[in-house]
Amino acid sequence: MKARVKAIYRNLKQPVDAIVLSNSTDPHIDMSFFYATGLTDGLFEGCTAWLFPDGRCEIVTSALEEEAAKKSGLLLHIFRNRDERLAAMKALAKGVRRIGFNASEITQKAYAELVKLAPRARMADVSEAVMRARLVKDDAEIELIRTACGIASRSLEQTLPFIRAGRTESEVAAELVYAMQKNGATGPAFRTIVGAGPNSAEPHYTAGPREIRRGDLIVIDFGALFKMYHSDVTRTVVVGPASPEQREMYDTVRRAQDAAMEKFRPGVKGKTVDAAARRLIDATKYKGRFIHGLGHSIGLATHDGGGLNSVSDIVLKPSMVFTNEPGIYVSGFGGVRIEDDVLVTRGGPQVLSTASRDLISVG
Repeated sequence: MKARVKAIYRNLKQPVDAIVLSNSTDPHIDMSFFYATGLTDGLFEGCTAWLFPDGRCEIVTSALEEEAAKKSGLLLHIFRNRDERLAAMKALAKGVRRIGFNASEITQKAYAELVKLAPRARMADVSEAVMRARLVKDDAEIELIRTACGIASRSLEQTLPFIRAGRTESEVAAELVYAMQKNGATGPAFRTIVGAGPNSAEPHYTAGPREIRRGDLIVIDFGALFKMYHSDVTRTVVVGPASPEQREMYDTVRRAQDAAMEKFRPGVKGKTVDAAARRLIDATKYKGRFIHGLGHSIGLATHDGGGLNSVSDIVLKPSMVFTNEPGIYVSGFGGVRIEDDVLVTRGGPQVLSTASRDLISVG
């Protein structure tokens, strides 16, 4: 994992002597801990990873997580109680004059504890450096994301025959999650969205008791978790034949996604990618109905740092992975969103999610 640790240090604006990635109690777990250690098992509550400029990484871990931690091959400091934990951290902090911490993830309690352990050290927020390092995936990360995308795509295809009038949104979501786990997922990447009819116009709707009806548009936003890496895919289907209005809305979103896809190239700014899709939608009668950013980085988290939106100055680089997810939402009528996970390469965009992007009629 030396390359990952060194990538974080390369992105620092000011030098530090050590970086501490601190986990508290779930859900306050810093996924950068897993990035730096390479671990893909365990919860590691109350554990810390200590990163040094030469690429070293040492883990202060509870005995509970010892077996999982051994898989890292890194130097471990095992604790069995609070006093042993504090002693291990105090020893690592000895002589360190400037400590970096991930302000985006550390809790106030964990930060206060770190300050108390190293009262003479200066604290520096290194969250931007951590985020920028994580934006560029290494080969191992890309393969894990690719696997998660394959599981999600295959599972949707297997679930489509289940979707019909009379089923509830929750039943469809449960069937899809079941399929993902049968296909090898560790679990769902996030709460599965199944929004039918007017509920499809709510971008972050989850899945409820509403029964699916003939004529409904259904937005299905889902992802598979595989060894801590996420996929994030959205497809919109229609129950029965699509109306002319539904087809026009869908075709507009599809063309917007294609327009954005053309911009997924190294050297292009995030806001340029977003603008390609937004211009196309805003040139139609659906102007103003695309109400969120085009996409976000994906990896150890579903929203893994930077975003592609109208103010994004992120410059795309090879091995970054972002979602491409334009949408149109009309209150009371319904919505359409098409989302894929896209790997930036020197030769152009590589779509990792393989489910059909055609408007599919179900039920």
